[in-house]
Parts: sequence; C-alpha cells; structure tokens
Amino acid sequence: MIKIKAIYYRYRNQMWFSLCLILCGIGLLIWWQMAQGTTTTESSNVATITANQKDDSQHNTANGHQSIKKGTQQIVVDVKGGVHRPGVYYFTQEPIVADVLSKAGGMLPTVNSVRINLAACLTNGQVLYIPIGDEQQPVEYPLPGNMQSQGQVSTATNIDGDEGKLNLNTADITDLQNLPGIGEKRAQDIINEREKLGGFKRVTDLQEVSGIGEKTFAKLEPLVTV
Repeated sequence: MIKIKAIYYRYRNQMWFSLCLILCGIGLLIWWQMAQGTTTTESSNVATITANQKDDSQHNTANGHQSIKKGTQQIVVDVKGGVHRPGVYYFTQEPIVADVLSKAGGMLPTVNSVRINLAACLTNGQVLYIPIGDEQQPVEYPLPGNMQSQGQVSTATNIDGDEGKLNLNTADITDLQNLPGIGEKRAQDIINEREKLGGFKRVTDLQEVSGIGEKTFAKLEPLVTV
C-alpha cells in the first residue's frame, strides 16, 4: 500500500496530465463526429435544394415553352397568280395584303395594281390570287376588300354558263347591286319587273325597267343573260 502511494505521489502529475489528454482526445473525437454529421446533413440538404431548384427550373422552362407554343398562332396564306414567288406563307398574326405580297416578292409588272386593295386583311387558310393584266378574277378566289369580288362570291350560284354572265331570272337583290349603275332601288325595280313579266324572256326586257336607259343598258348587256 505504501508502495502504491509512493508511486502515485511520484507520478501523479503525469497521470493527471495523461487523463486530461485522454479526455481532451475523447472530446475532440465527439466534436469531430458531430461536425461531420452536420456537414453531411448540410451537404445533403444543399444537394436536395439544388435538385429541387433544377427540377423547378426545368418545369418552369417547359411550361414557358409550352405557353409560348400554345400562345403562338400560325396564320397560313396561299399566294397565287401574278407574284414573283407564289407559295404558302406563314404569319404570327392576320396580315394585310401588302405584308403577304412583300413576302411573295411583290407583284409582277403586268399586274394592274389599281385592282388590289393593299390594306385588306387576310385570314387563316385564305387564298390570295393576284390577276395578271386584264385577267378576270376567279370567282372562287375573290380579291379581299374588293366589293366587286365580294359580289362575285355572292353571285356564284346565279352565274349562267354563258361566259359567266349573271342570270337575271335567278339573281337576288344583292346580286343585282353588283352590276354597274345598279343600286338597291334599281335592283328592286328589276325584281318587280321580273315578277310582273313572269321572268325575263330577253335581256332587252331590262329596258322596260324604269331608270334603265340606253347608256345603262349598254353597260349591263354584256354582263347579264336570261
């Protein structure tokens, strides 16, 4: 027992110092493990947040592209006739005739530009046919914004086989108003005369209508039939 005490008193400083070192080492080990755990958790959280942000970004980008795709409407116009580059052209909004002709390289020199309404608006799927020279406008492709062409569409079912002339016995009041010099009142007079006669027998019967004299009849005769 005396020897143990002697050894203790002799080496107690070293023993306490060693014990302190051991405790410090244990403390450092515990702190290091906790620090590693925190770093791992933070790294995991950062990775998760980054992944979520990436997914959100991709989702938003995809939605953005989808919205743009849905929001963009293509207007398609088919250009034929007297232009330098006939073909199908695409627009993001309804164009006017001038826009379409610009894409098609402009009109040919032989086109009578007076007949073309450059400010008329075109719709999706419409055909723009530009007549060359004195070419008659096809009934199925009326010039946009042109009253005469609109009349051609409305009279399509009343056009006789005789060189595309308007049939006086089947034309309605709107069809008749597309003839030169014929307004609403005169068109109604023609219909009244037709009903009175039981139908026109000859084109010259038009001269029986009040207000249609020789000059007016001379303009109408090449355009009508019975």
